[in-house]
Amino acid sequence: MDSRYLLFLTRTLRGFIYGVFSVITVIYLIRSGLTPLEAGIAVTSSILVGSFLTYYITSKFGSGYSRSFLLLFSSLLLIGITGLFLIPNPVLKALFAVVGSLGVNPSDNTLFSAYEQPIIAGIKTDQKEKNSLFARYTFGGYIAASLGAAALNLGLKISFEVSMFFAAAVLISYLLIPPIQGKKNIRASPVSRRSKTIARDVSALFSVDAVAGGFVLQGLIAYWFSERYHFSLSQLGYVFTVVDIITALSVLATPYIAKRLGLVKTMVFTHIPSNIFLILIPLVPTLPLSLLFLFLRQSMSQMDVPTRQSYLNSVVEDEDRSYVVGTSNAVRNASNGATPYISTYLISIAAGALSFVAGGAIKIAYDIAFYQRFKNLKEHYDREQK
Repeated sequence: MDSRYLLFLTRTLRGFIYGVFSVITVIYLIRSGLTPLEAGIAVTSSILVGSFLTYYITSKFGSGYSRSFLLLFSSLLLIGITGLFLIPNPVLKALFAVVGSLGVNPSDNTLFSAYEQPIIAGIKTDQKEKNSLFARYTFGGYIAASLGAAALNLGLKISFEVSMFFAAAVLISYLLIPPIQGKKNIRASPVSRRSKTIARDVSALFSVDAVAGGFVLQGLIAYWFSERYHFSLSQLGYVFTVVDIITALSVLATPYIAKRLGLVKTMVFTHIPSNIFLILIPLVPTLPLSLLFLFLRQSMSQMDVPTRQSYLNSVVEDEDRSYVVGTSNAVRNASNGATPYISTYLISIAAGALSFVAGGAIKIAYDIAFYQRFKNLKEHYDREQK
């Protein structure tokens, strides 16, 4: 068996971890003694630090160091979870959340993806097979995230302990992956001008989407439900278990939709209605309706994730993939960190609806702009076979 398929396991194990922390990070830090604004700043710092590391590493080092950096990232993840759990001081807890890049979304636009995704893309040469690979890769993460959210019903202690065990398993898994052949220094082997242009444009657009997403990270939505409807952690666990299952199932449909529409149209035409549903979540008057629109939103909101991953890895050359994916993810995540502290403050003063409306409206503007820029840059189904 090709050992690169172990990356499906590492993505799944990380999915469980992010499923836990996408629900509890903000609430846990607040209950540990931080104010809502301080917790929001901690989350922002976590995102920004991870973004800086991603940008620095992927703009300087190439894919030849894939395994080394994956081992480093998984070590930081394990240290972050352990410190967040064991250290009593709330400020130090926040620092360990930063070390582990323990943000508040189950999606995986992290340090890991800049090196995992190019390796996944290299498993198959046919573009349609790549689309299916990325759909399954993303599905494993989200279905595991649903289990992470469900694990909260067993208590925080068990959730933390299982997360630490899985982080250690991720670390061990990377030891079994052979070193990846590729450039080891970006400066010694320059990225093509075409790839730099694509990286620049997608980074600019992703930053707009990410600023909007920072208003409505899953952890902030969980915090909103806890404030608006007084949900307990156990109740939040049930809700976001359903959310992540819906999300996981939706991404499995993306290869079939992309086969008919193409990757760009699949990204945009599923994202716009999901953002309309997002805006409606806080505007409806009852809990059942809020949950309905949350579930409807999740049925389409992440269908752009595997399509985006496959698209970026198909429109640039093999050697430039880590640079393009890493740079765009770094900019995306840095922008993602620009607004969580605003949302935590707005939710704490019962003005959380503004976060949902702002996030949804900006995301729709991003969808339109992305389509206009990339509608004519098609994925290359046969480029790698020529």
